[in-house]
Amino acid sequence: MNVHERQGSRPMTKNGNPDAGTITGTRRLRGLAALASGLLLTTAIGCSDFLEVDNPASLLDEDLERKELLGTLANTPEGNLAGTYSSLLTRHGLLSDELFHPTTQLENIDAMRGNRLASNSAVEGHWRGLAQARWLADEVAERLAAAGGNDLGVARAHFFGGMTRITMADHYNVIVYGAEDQLRGPIDVIAESIERFQQAAQVAQSAGDANFAAAAMGQVARAYRSLYYERTHLQGQMDRSLFDQAESAARQALSTAPDYNFSLRFGAPGGSNSGASLGGPYGGTNRIDEIYLFLPDPVTGDWDPRIAHEETTREEPLGTSSYNLKYTARETPLPLSRAAEAMLIIAESRLLAGDLAGAVEWINHTRAAARTRTMSGDWGDASRGWPPTGHAISDLPDFASMDAGEIMAQLQHERRAEFWMEMRRWQDMRYYEIFPYRWFDQNKAMGIHLRWPPSPEDVNANPNLTNEIAQRLYVN
Repeated sequence: MNVHERQGSRPMTKNGNPDAGTITGTRRLRGLAALASGLLLTTAIGCSDFLEVDNPASLLDEDLERKELLGTLANTPEGNLAGTYSSLLTRHGLLSDELFHPTTQLENIDAMRGNRLASNSAVEGHWRGLAQARWLADEVAERLAAAGGNDLGVARAHFFGGMTRITMADHYNVIVYGAEDQLRGPIDVIAESIERFQQAAQVAQSAGDANFAAAAMGQVARAYRSLYYERTHLQGQMDRSLFDQAESAARQALSTAPDYNFSLRFGAPGGSNSGASLGGPYGGTNRIDEIYLFLPDPVTGDWDPRIAHEETTREEPLGTSSYNLKYTARETPLPLSRAAEAMLIIAESRLLAGDLAGAVEWINHTRAAARTRTMSGDWGDASRGWPPTGHAISDLPDFASMDAGEIMAQLQHERRAEFWMEMRRWQDMRYYEIFPYRWFDQNKAMGIHLRWPPSPEDVNANPNLTNEIAQRLYVN
């Protein structure tokens, strides 16, 4: 039995694997092993009594009835996902064109050269982390709903259950949830994520959290957009109604909270934001790719100030280095769902519908929001400081065109600049069928839509899954 299979009432050890023995009776151990290792800022939510349970790595039924533990339980899905999501962010950036790794580590070279069939510790670790996070989020949602009195905790569990699903669909060819589970393709899993995000939005709205309700609905919009492109490319079905649903959900999100922003939080004893180490003041081997440093804005031709860096005097044998100013500290939150994405989904939907003026209008809504974003302090100082000729973010002018090709090019640029290091670029490169420039020809020949195989242990454990299936996209 793998860590991500539903455990029911079997006890689990601290690493997430089921224990050899079975506990019966009323004091059954619950499958929440990641609770202790995945906690997020327990002191901030008033859980000072958490460590007073007999074994905090294995909660008992009566422990789940303790009010102070319910708050901790509600934060567990986020804390459990944080480390895996952060480390995957780096791998995602290497696989696309966002990052460069100037070392000879094979797993990083594999990613940068577009090898998606390589099985290495990093890719397998991402799989295990996401698989556990998915199972845990589903389990917590069920437990909190049964306990009652923590609606936002239930909503967050549904949300992170959706996040793990759509993230796995973005990166893996075929997904299984257990040792004998059926095979799921990316399309199936994205469709499942919509259900989770809708549940999160409904519960959050009832609980009065407009920002979170909007963020969950924004993810519904993202997932419908994904379904449109996945079905178009993988099944040859260009279903325009899917983008209509994406636009409807995006508009609903913005009407609920026009400037919504929901981010993954980091802090002890959970994971840290790996983006803070990408050539930044904390060091690390990863650095920003020099081609991406100078992303030109099609409107002005100048460097787009949304790619925030600062010059460093450090000598680099392989070229320019810089400090990343988007994530300036290890605890800097990583955006998961924010209003700019809803705006650009509406713009893209309008463009596909032939409404060129509407597409331009929503592109400019996005640029207007970027002009004022620094006022809230989210993205550092208004002036980026490097390169010296760079413009302040407030200088982003409006875009104007009635040419469909120019609008699409601008839309793609907006997504690239807005969502730099927010786990969107690799997905967009597949949807727009853009090959990263560093990929080897043989990896390009396998097509842009291939992802990674699941972990070898799951291939070996699941009779429905073979190496041949694992190394190709599973499409119903």
